[in-house]
Amino acid sequence: MAEPAPRLALTAVVPCYNEGGNVERAYAEITAELDRYGGLELLFVDDGSRDDTLARIKALAAADPRVHYLAFSRNYGQEAAFSAAFRYARTDWVVQFDADLQFPASAAHALIGPALAGQDAVFGVRERRADPWPRRLGSAGAQWVAARWLGIELPRGASTFRVVRTAVARRVVDLGLAAPYFLATVPRLTSRWTTVPVPHRRREEGRSRWSLVRLGGHAVELWTGFSVRPLALSYLFAAASLLLSTVLVALALAGVGSLPLLAAATFADGVGTLVGLAVLARYLVRVLRGQPRPPFYLIRESNLAIRPEDDLYAPPPDRPRVPPARAASSTAD
Repeated sequence: MAEPAPRLALTAVVPCYNEGGNVERAYAEITAELDRYGGLELLFVDDGSRDDTLARIKALAAADPRVHYLAFSRNYGQEAAFSAAFRYARTDWVVQFDADLQFPASAAHALIGPALAGQDAVFGVRERRADPWPRRLGSAGAQWVAARWLGIELPRGASTFRVVRTAVARRVVDLGLAAPYFLATVPRLTSRWTTVPVPHRRREEGRSRWSLVRLGGHAVELWTGFSVRPLALSYLFAAASLLLSTVLVALALAGVGSLPLLAAATFADGVGTLVGLAVLARYLVRVLRGQPRPPFYLIRESNLAIRPEDDLYAPPPDRPRVPPARAASSTAD
């Protein structure tokens, strides 16, 4: 006879952006697997979807009191979505899924075990990643550069599929980092984290929002948000280009070089200068943003009590909250 699962208060977080075709399937699969723990909450975060995602989530919430949702006023991105979910989760643990369920809900059991054994965060690492090769190569390359060249500690190969102690997840959010790169922030807060191999499958509905441009921007956020080495490397690159151009100019003036050598010297010096300015500008932008700062998102509607600072329609302290549709109706009356 199988040993019964331990009772566990667990919030399944599901960020959604135009995932109308996946909402019901995600709900069915997650509840079928995680009901056994006895304290399940589902928290969907609609990240400004333009399809019927929110309507489908509301229908689930009307039928199942365990389903809660946060609807953003516009698309703020995945980091904002899971930051909001961590703030509003009402249980001791959160498990984060993608709405497309490329990580099957059954794989959550492999993450929950180490969490109950004392880990603060358990990250899933894909056994065989079922994504296009440019995305696989880009993610692996960004993490390799971060760990090998820039000295950033992070769970290698880890994904957004993870089980985290809610208190720790909220601590990450409350840091208010300009680059809320969760994988790199957790190791700065606790040594009790680990990785677990998990299965990965192809997306069945919709399409991924991760383009090469977005992956590149995400990598730059990681590199410049958690290390100053890019700044030092840019100085070295600029110095090397200056040295090279000086040598080439000297050779040209001595009659050893030629016009192509002078052109090469000019080009090398220009490239070094531009690289240095680009890296410096990246850090300057971070300073101008005012790091640290709170995560930026606004919630249009929810079936949970929302903090005034997160509420798009938060009223003055002496007036009740009135959504736009109700306000228009009251005026007409």
